[in-house]
Amino acid sequence: MADEVFYLVLNMSLASCVVIAVLLLLRLLKPLPRRFFYPLWALAFFRLTVPFAPAAGWSLFNFTGDLVKRLISMNTYTHDSLPLSISENLLVMNMLGAAESYSPLAYKTESLRQTFITGAVVWAIIAAAALISVFLLYWLTHRELKKAVLLKGNIYCSDMLLSPVLAGVFRPRIILPPGLDPDTPEGQMILAHENVHRKRLDNLWRTLAVIIACIHWFNPLVWVMLREFFSDLELSCDEAVFRQNSFSGDDRRKYASTILQFAEDKKFLISSAFGRYRIKVRIMKVLNYKRMTVIGAVASAIFLLALALVLITNPTL
Repeated sequence: MADEVFYLVLNMSLASCVVIAVLLLLRLLKPLPRRFFYPLWALAFFRLTVPFAPAAGWSLFNFTGDLVKRLISMNTYTHDSLPLSISENLLVMNMLGAAESYSPLAYKTESLRQTFITGAVVWAIIAAAALISVFLLYWLTHRELKKAVLLKGNIYCSDMLLSPVLAGVFRPRIILPPGLDPDTPEGQMILAHENVHRKRLDNLWRTLAVIIACIHWFNPLVWVMLREFFSDLELSCDEAVFRQNSFSGDDRRKYASTILQFAEDKKFLISSAFGRYRIKVRIMKVLNYKRMTVIGAVASAIFLLALALVLITNPTL
């Protein structure tokens, strides 16, 4: 059973490499705002967690040559237990070419079977260790942050912090370091930033991204994806703050100075901290921020929708 799960995970990981590579290339398009690009990482997360996807003629995987060895219908795995209308167009891509048949999984040779059984054990042990480490770190950190002193509303203060942080996944709290007054202009900018994270449930997506990376620990592109996802999360949050507030040039410079001031604290893996990730890039983006025109926004939305349809679908049989 474990080797069957491992086989699916490997196939999902290989499929995600294509999606991640495309997204990394598209990040080089400077005119594309991060608030439009940030949601596209969900396509990579989808490929890394869901083995099935609908087939379509416009799928990018129709043009990847022999990368896809075989397509298996969802009916094969469900034994026709689902309505035909649901499962007839859902396929899983087999990129390994090591199986002779599926459900139950039968390998082409005995050596392949032994290889995948051994690989499954190694994968499961390391993935479990990584997940336990992440959740232990999360628990220890938030146990300490529970000692934070309430200032007002949902805003707390803790002397264990060097920079502001949004802590918690389902009921997040804004926790400030000592000496930072939330009523100052800098404090208001920080609160605006952290409230964007809170409203978008960014800590939840951050947590899911870390869990997915632990499951696919063997794939180096997944770790690259995680780093760039965290970066886009912060850049898109900065853009959202500017879009929702009428900041002058002086305000943007003050915002950039505040980012630089809190650039030291980097010890939170799951919680969103204000002074983190690509400080130089964030400051340049802040200082050169320009509102997108309506035409530009519509064109970007159409382009990204088309991209999503290309990347989320499987090739046709």
